[in-house]
Amino acid sequence: MVFGMFGKKEEEEEELEPVSFLGPVNGQDVNMKANGRLVEAGLMRAKDLVTDALARRSDTIRLEPRGPQAVITISVDGIPYPGGKLGKAEGLAITQMLKLLAGLDIKERKKAQSGGIKAEFETKPYTLGIKIVPVAEGERLIVRVTDAKLKLDLPPDVGMGEPMRLKLRDLCTSPGVLLVAGPGGSGTTTTLFAVLRNIDAYMNTIYTLADFEGRKVPQVTRMEDAEPEDLAGTIAKAARREANVILCEPVKTDTAAKAMFSRHESILMMAEIPAKDTASAVLQLIEWVGDPKLVAEGLKGIVTQKLIRVLCNDCRMAYKPKSDFLRKLGLPDDIAALYRKPPDAAEGNQDQCESCGSVGFFGRTGMFELLEMTEGMQAVIAGKPDANAIRSQMKKDKMITLQQDGLRLVAEGKTSLEELQRVFKPA
Repeated sequence: MVFGMFGKKEEEEEELEPVSFLGPVNGQDVNMKANGRLVEAGLMRAKDLVTDALARRSDTIRLEPRGPQAVITISVDGIPYPGGKLGKAEGLAITQMLKLLAGLDIKERKKAQSGGIKAEFETKPYTLGIKIVPVAEGERLIVRVTDAKLKLDLPPDVGMGEPMRLKLRDLCTSPGVLLVAGPGGSGTTTTLFAVLRNIDAYMNTIYTLADFEGRKVPQVTRMEDAEPEDLAGTIAKAARREANVILCEPVKTDTAAKAMFSRHESILMMAEIPAKDTASAVLQLIEWVGDPKLVAEGLKGIVTQKLIRVLCNDCRMAYKPKSDFLRKLGLPDDIAALYRKPPDAAEGNQDQCESCGSVGFFGRTGMFELLEMTEGMQAVIAGKPDANAIRSQMKKDKMITLQQDGLRLVAEGKTSLEELQRVFKPA
């Protein structure tokens, strides 16, 4: 099955060995025999869909019922492409089959569910994160593809530059609240665990209340007997065990925020917070905690990130920028070359790149922003600020911003100015 998401010409394509599904990531047994009709209707269709997506380097597959059809969208390096349409019954069979393979409840249609499938394609291992979201016409299927061999454990793995890593290392040496902000699906969890790896786990006692989602982090103890409905009590229990660092579940309520800030003087508290940027996260904390001065006193910093596409090393094109242009961007004027993707076929380029499929990009990396609690920022936050006042203070204190970190990636030849403009273009 070819969904033609790149608008390819109809031509005979090389036959691919279909993906192998190797079982749920949670180790649960899947009874295929007891679900014979579903297997007959959905297994090969699910394999066709996932095989086609993996062959095209997809990171996300979405299958959504719309009227009599199921619409497929496949993303490559975060860019969505139309993936074709199926009949509603075919889409339902695929969704139910992947739920079964992920160890989810195929009879449950009204509640959100999530799980994962271990898979292999062309001898490479993958993890397929399965998320089911109830919608008006049925269930939306979201499959997030992860290369199981791709390590995103340490700060350099996720793209953090050395100045950011050094600042975070300093922030992680004393008590307080350190947060990673971002909307869902933006990489906040990966960033949080990368920040955690800045901490010397052999010199500090680290407890986690959060789900590791299959990550292996050495010398971190899970609070198995934690009471999730009483975060303050769980934090107190970890404190009695002489915790230096506690990794909490994402902060989503005023109760959770108050519990974390109540211990800011004795323990380093780390967590995610759903917010569009660092300034919005500060304002949300002030609202939840109810005391701007306590937020200013207890907050150590907030990290946020955006993902940006990386230029393909095999086809990127170098050009010599003018010195005054570099100075205008705030870049060193001795940079020998910047890079851009090659022109498209529509612009007269006939060369084809096998590595990236002539897209010009291959993979993504992170660019990061760090709001630090300088004396100036503490004064601003304690005074019940708005977002503009926070951003203005960040600029005054010369903190690392997303735009500055993006220019670092441009200067290093990892991405292009055009890609940077695309990422920051208003939606």
